[in-house]
Parts: sequence; C-alpha cells; structure tokens
Amino acid sequence: MNLTRKQLEEELAEKGRDLEVFAQARALIHARVVEVMDSKSQLTPLPQWSGTDAVLGSLDMAVHAIERTVDELSALLDKAISEEKPTLRLVKGSDE
Repeated sequence: MNLTRKQLEEELAEKGRDLEVFAQARALIHARVVEVMDSKSQLTPLPQWSGTDAVLGSLDMAVHAIERTVDELSALLDKAISEEKPTLRLVKGSDE
C-alpha cells in the first residue's frame, strides 16, 4: 500500500485516537476490578468472573496490535520524510 505523507499522518492520528480509547477502556475496567477486589457480593464478583479476564485479555491484544500499527506507521512516516527532496526557491534580493 502506497500512502502519501499526508495520508500517513492522517492514519497515524486516527490510530493514535484508537489506541487512546482502547487503553482508557482497559484502565477503567482494571480500576473497577481493583476497586471491588474485596467485594462480598453473593453473585460472582467482577474479579472472579471469567468474562472479566476475557475482556481484559481482548483489550490487551487490541492495544498491543494498535501499538504495533502506530510503530509501523511512524516508521513509514519517518522514511517518507527522510526521502523527501528539498525544494529550492529563487528569492530575488532587493538592491537597497
């Protein structure tokens, strides 16, 4: 896939927002798990519910996948920037 510098920058910004949201979701769920660690709930408490591990595991995998994508896009953008040819302009000086 060949992307322009602008497209790479847009993709990187988009994936950055995705990463932020997924990381926040994981942090919120983890904080709740820690909060109710000593719960006396009669039903399965959140820390002992298998769904909690499944969700946190899925979020971990998603966060790591997005991080890899962000790293790859960053590397492509760095390469695109380094390969850009400088543009020279002719500037007329004044005789003052």
